[in-house]
Formats: sequence, C-alpha cells, structure tokens
Amino acid sequence: MASIEAVSQPQAQDIILDVRHPDEIELRPLVWSANQIICLPFFQIAKQLGELDKQQSYLLYCERGIMSRLHADAMEKNGFEKIGIFIL
Repeated sequence: MASIEAVSQPQAQDIILDVRHPDEIELRPLVWSANQIICLPFFQIAKQLGELDKQQSYLLYCERGIMSRLHADAMEKNGFEKIGIFIL
C-alpha cells in the first residue's frame, strides 16, 4: 500500500470514488466541485470493478482513510494503475 499516493489537490481528470457507507455520505456529503464524484460504498466495490475503466485516474475517499487505502490497494492488484487516496 505504500506506493499509493495521498492527494489533497486532485487533477482535472481524476474521478473521486466516495467509498463511505451511504449513511455517512448522507450525513456529511463530499462537496468538491472541481471533479466528478461517484458514490461507491466500500461493500460494493468488488462487484463493480468490472464496470470501471482501468485506464481512468481514481482517487478514493473515506473519512479516516482506512477503507480508501484498503480498496485502493485491492484496485491496484486488479490492474488499476492510476489510483490514489483523496484527503481533505
């Protein structure tokens, strides 16, 4: 997991994957107007990996960074090359 970069200023092409539980997203929505945000709860990522473009740049976001790091590592192991962690 050490090779996955933490980013606080996403590039224009980065898509942010909000991997928090839907309840967390509802209570504290991620507001970031510069990038597309996809709400993809951590418990659905494995099922939806096939629908994501492996060439796209993704930044995973969660409140504490634990779930985002865990799933960023899993995505990297599944052939995603442009993966990072979005931190606020």
